Amino acid sequence: MNAKKIITSISILAITVMGFVACGKDLSSDPPFTTFNFDTTYDDMIKELGEPDSEKESYYGNAYNYSSDYLDLQGNVQYAFDEDGHMTNMTWAYFSEDGEEITDIYNDLHKQLQNSLGKTKEATNTVTNLADIWRLDSGNIELAAIVTSDYNVVMFTYLSPEYSTSSEELEE
Repeated sequence: MNAKKIITSISILAITVMGFVACGKDLSSDPPFTTFNFDTTYDDMIKELGEPDSEKESYYGNAYNYSSDYLDLQGNVQYAFDEDGHMTNMTWAYFSEDGEEITDIYNDLHKQLQNSLGKTKEATNTVTNLADIWRLDSGNIELAAIVTSDYNVVMFTYLSPEYSTSSEELEE
């Protein structure tokens, strides 16, 4: 590993730690990458952020995308609302040509989430896909990374309790 990659990895770790500590947010309910919560309305979003960069239909409803700086990385935040106007999920995504960078970011975020929320019982760890889900009363938290020769992304998602699936529901 060359010096630039070591410095980048250390910087990402330091920024991640500072971000979680400085924000003082309860990771079980408050996404560290936004000031919004599940009570935020579409009108609140537009008032604070303006018109979205893009919008699309998603599994969780109408999704609105905004450029977002989190961990000193230029990524994208997506807010989705159901047909009744309730926010269903919030996702921060960061794309990179460097798969190792994505894996490092994932590992740093995973460590912070695990330190705050405990170990997850649901994890995937393959060469091209890393994923974890924490099933909480306040809603599921999902962390995923996809690393391929064509596509590298890390995604950090908070789902509202109404759109989350509990461990008990999975067993039914």
